[in-house]
Amino acid sequence: MIARITLPAAALLLASTSALAQSNITLSGRIDLNVGKDIGAGQTRMGTGSMSHLTFAGTEDLGGGMLASFKLATRINADSGSTNAPGAVLNSPAGTYWTQESSVGLRGGWGSLTLGRQMTAALLPQILVDPWFWDNTTNGFAAGTGYIGNLWYNDAATYAYDAGAFSFTAQVAAKDANPGWSGTPHKTPYSFALGYAPGPWQLRFGYEKPADGRSKLATLFGGYDFGPFTLNAMVAGGTDHTDASVRTWALSSVVPVGAGQFRASFGHYKRADVVASQKLALGYHHFLSKRTSVYTTFAHDSKASARKSGYEVGLQHLF
Repeated sequence: MIARITLPAAALLLASTSALAQSNITLSGRIDLNVGKDIGAGQTRMGTGSMSHLTFAGTEDLGGGMLASFKLATRINADSGSTNAPGAVLNSPAGTYWTQESSVGLRGGWGSLTLGRQMTAALLPQILVDPWFWDNTTNGFAAGTGYIGNLWYNDAATYAYDAGAFSFTAQVAAKDANPGWSGTPHKTPYSFALGYAPGPWQLRFGYEKPADGRSKLATLFGGYDFGPFTLNAMVAGGTDHTDASVRTWALSSVVPVGAGQFRASFGHYKRADVVASQKLALGYHHFLSKRTSVYTTFAHDSKASARKSGYEVGLQHLF
């Protein structure tokens, strides 16, 4: 009787050990906290700057040039240890734990196919103009998404292909799992992006059609790395779920200086011919090592209804 119990257990242990040996599993993440005041806020607070997150990822070589992969990543409110769930308008309903990504995929010479919770295929044209990648009080989320783009999609299938400087990404997702900004899904959401980055310059185009069936956003991004500084620009246009026209544009630059980095951006968001956000953002990161930095940021939105300025002083560690 003992042998009958032990042998299956031993076989299971050996199979588990073999699986670990064949896979390349990594643990990575970021912890970022600062003290500051957000635009529109009346008091100083401690909070997340660049969103803290924890990521488990792995790959397995299947042979013949084929790789299997997975990623599980969750956003963290590092000041309290709680999970950061951005909200239903960004397809993150209550109970979403792996808020950043939960996916599995295959990659080969034909490209890659990934299934699960993922970021929109149109992400890069929308976000690359923002030196803070939509984090911190400096974030350019309004200009980048026009409050149309959904950032995440649940039950999504994403195909990606790159050949040298050229890249193509396309995504389709389940309608009912992605209510988006309108809160009511009507049609299957989809997005795609084209990119060309042959050297110091790059050009990207993205298009996103959320599940409400009415909104849409087209984005064009261009950037050039001059060496002493980078210069990036984007322009976007579309309609939101109320059929109101949306027009946005943004400019940004990053200037490396010794062990530090100056960042600046300006974003403009207009909805129904009314400018609703016009934000100037400035910041400096000082790198204490390859993984640890201290920083300060300042932002001013001339269209904010009250308390138009915000600031932060923070510490970030990558692992």
